Amino acid sequence: MKKNLDSYSETLFHLINFRNQQFIDVKSMIGIDYESFIIISTIGSHYLVQQTLQGSNWDTVWENTRQKKIDEIYSKKKLTIFAVANILNIPKETVRRKVEILKKKKLVSYTSKLGLLPTEKIEDIMKPFATRELINLAKFLQALKKHKALDQLLNLKE
Repeated sequence: MKKNLDSYSETLFHLINFRNQQFIDVKSMIGIDYESFIIISTIGSHYLVQQTLQGSNWDTVWENTRQKKIDEIYSKKKLTIFAVANILNIPKETVRRKVEILKKKKLVSYTSKLGLLPTEKIEDIMKPFATRELINLAKFLQALKKHKALDQLLNLKE
């Protein structure tokens, strides 16, 4: 880093607490392990990049996750198990195994035609989690701002 972060320990402390809360919430609210959560997050990221319009609001994003709309979007550019394994740098077999568990929980679906897709059930499970996640993120950023670390962090360069 070219610029030192004076409040490095403060920033790190709040970052670790944010991650710890995310880990706890994943287990308690979604009922999956953290690696599976990262796989779902990757699927969600792919979905967001493929379909959401810049400026889409909260309700529109969730509305568009419903299956009938997703099929149209994903038929253009599907996300495969192999692609997720490459993105996350984890073994393909691990991704495949975890996707099978996520399919049994009805959180994702997978077809050779459309690839990995979020299901209609994902909204019911993830929406409360996402709400809590945004609140926790806001608290994290507010803590950094309070301790005068946010501006320093935003101005960090490699």
